[in-house]
Formats: sequence, C-alpha cells, structure tokens
Amino acid sequence: MILPLERDELLSRWEGWRHFAEDPALEKPQSLSAKLIDKLGEDERIAYDYHRERYHANFLVTTPQVKRLNVRLWDLLDANQQGPSRVKGAAIVDSPPGLGKTTAVDAFGRAFHRRQILRHGKDFDDGQTLHIPVCHVAFKGNTNTRALNEAILNFYNHPSAEAADTRYLRNRNLATLAAESVRRHGTRLIIVDDVHFLKIHTDAGEAVANELKWLANEYPATFLFTGVNMTETGLLSESKTSKNLAMSQIARRWTRLTLPPFEHPVGDHRKPWLSLLGTIETHLVLANARPRMLRGQADYLYERSTGMIGSLFKLITLGAVHAMRDGTEELTREVLDEIDIDVAAEDAREVVAKELEEKKSGTAKRRKPRAAA
Repeated sequence: MILPLERDELLSRWEGWRHFAEDPALEKPQSLSAKLIDKLGEDERIAYDYHRERYHANFLVTTPQVKRLNVRLWDLLDANQQGPSRVKGAAIVDSPPGLGKTTAVDAFGRAFHRRQILRHGKDFDDGQTLHIPVCHVAFKGNTNTRALNEAILNFYNHPSAEAADTRYLRNRNLATLAAESVRRHGTRLIIVDDVHFLKIHTDAGEAVANELKWLANEYPATFLFTGVNMTETGLLSESKTSKNLAMSQIARRWTRLTLPPFEHPVGDHRKPWLSLLGTIETHLVLANARPRMLRGQADYLYERSTGMIGSLFKLITLGAVHAMRDGTEELTREVLDEIDIDVAAEDAREVVAKELEEKKSGTAKRRKPRAAA
C-alpha cells in the first residue's frame, strides 16, 4: 500500500482549511500479527509502519470535556441568527497548554464547515463564488489591527493582502475588504487562535480590542477564540472607565469556556479516566496489543501525563513508534519508561504521583468499615 505524502498545508489559508475539513479521515490500518509483519517485504513494511505512524498521530478521541464544549459551541452558533442590527455573541476557549483546546476547536470548526456545505452547497452565484463557511487565523506576538485584517485577507487569498504594505491601502480599507470577503464567501465562523498574544495594556492592544468589537458588529459571523490564562490578561475584565470601555464590552459579549484536565483517577473520577484509556486502546494498531493494555497502567499514565490530554497523547504516540521500531509491538511499562515527553509533565510527575497516593489513601480510609463494638 502506497500512501501519498501528507500535505503540510496551513489552516490559515482557505485551501489548507478546505482539505482539513473535507478530506476523509485516514483509515485505520489492518492489525497484523507479529509473524505476518515479519513476513512483509521491505517496501511493504515501510508502507505499513508509515500508515500506522500517521494513524496513531492523527486519530481523535472525544473526551467528556470536549463533548460539553461542543454542546456549548453548537448552542452559541445556532443561537447567533440575529439580524444586522444586533451584535452576535462570541466565545473564547480558555485553558492552560496541553489540554487540547486547539485540536478541539479545529475539530468543531471542521464539523461546522461540513454542516454548512451540506446545507448551502460548495459555491454561490452559479459556481462563481466559493462557499467558505469557516475562516481560521492566529494572533502573533506583534499583532496589531493591520496585521489582523491582513491575516483575514490572506486566508481568502485576497489580492489586497499582497498589496497591504503599500501606502494606498490604509487599515480601515483593509478592514472593509476583510468584512466584504467574509460576507461574500458566506463565512459564519471565524476561529482566532492564540489570542493571549494580544498585549491589551498597550495602545496597540487596546486598538485591536476595539477592532474586534467593530468586527463583531460588521461581520455576519461568530468569533471563536482560543487563549491561555485569559483572565490574567485583562481582556475579559469589566471596567467602567472610558479607557477600558472596549474590554468592558468584550467581557459582556464573550462567553468564556474551559477544557479542564482530568481529575486524579480516584473514586468517581476513575471511570472517566479508564474510559478514555479504553477508547485509545481500540485505536492502537500494535501486533502484541492486549486487552486493558493501557487501563492496567491507569495510575502510571496519569502520573506521567498529569491528567493533560496533550501529554498523554504525546506519551502514547511516541511509545507506539518506539514499540514498532524495537519490535515490542506493545505499550509496556518498560517501553513507556523510555519515552520523554514535555518538560511540564516530567517536572510535575513526582508531585502528581504523591497527590494520587494521598487521594487513594484518603478514599481507602473513608471506605474502611468500622470495627464491631
């Protein structure tokens, strides 16, 4: 089996987003025994392992946290049917790194894109205008109002984006062109990643906050932002001073949503963690995979990942590659001990292990029956 080289296209361009949203998911490879793998020819083995590596790196698992987030987002999008005289609400997914917020938001955007295409088709005006339901952009460390509008125009491959550095296109002209692109292509969801890069306490940051308020008024679309520790930036803080009026309005119009980490797998919190590991087990294509391969290591995997979905997937993905390469074809404790993951998870490992033991001891004491009198 020969697989095409995976496209490395940016989601910040409509072509890349379209492929992400519309291309079928990679099929799960066939599970082969260790004997059958050994019988594969060299080219067949390379193709088979490449297929497994890609699949392990890209399959998605919908956690209870993501399910709750999706319900809230669908409610918001479906409720945002106001006319042009009423301002639409926006949402920001605010959580620490490693909890999968970007993956979850992109997956939601993919589902929304597909629904809109089914409802309204792939083009308008007898095929003259592409239907682009979702626009995807990201903030950078130096984002200002001009850079924001250029990013939106770049997503649509608008010719004005290339001429944005000239003196003939002022920022307000760029903003108007960006708004026209959104309306023309039927965009109803605009995803803005990494909004925490916005320096709200600077003049440029305050100008972008005002721009976001203007865009919410002008665009027939719902804004969906992602950020880290947004409560500390001041962007969501309400203020009665004129200087921070834009932030006050944002605080009243944006809904803050979160993706919490998994709790220590003790008591009522153990079942969701085991359910997650069980679901991941069904996706792993390893010759010696066995039932409860991950669930039997539930506490160890929690300690290693500290309950962060991103760290857990990094550990399992790297572990699967290692197990394929050394012939183990199974995620054993020995294999996983060989894997180093993100610094934050590694640094917190001992603390989390101690916390887990304390919680387990506390639960055991509460369950211990009283001695007979």
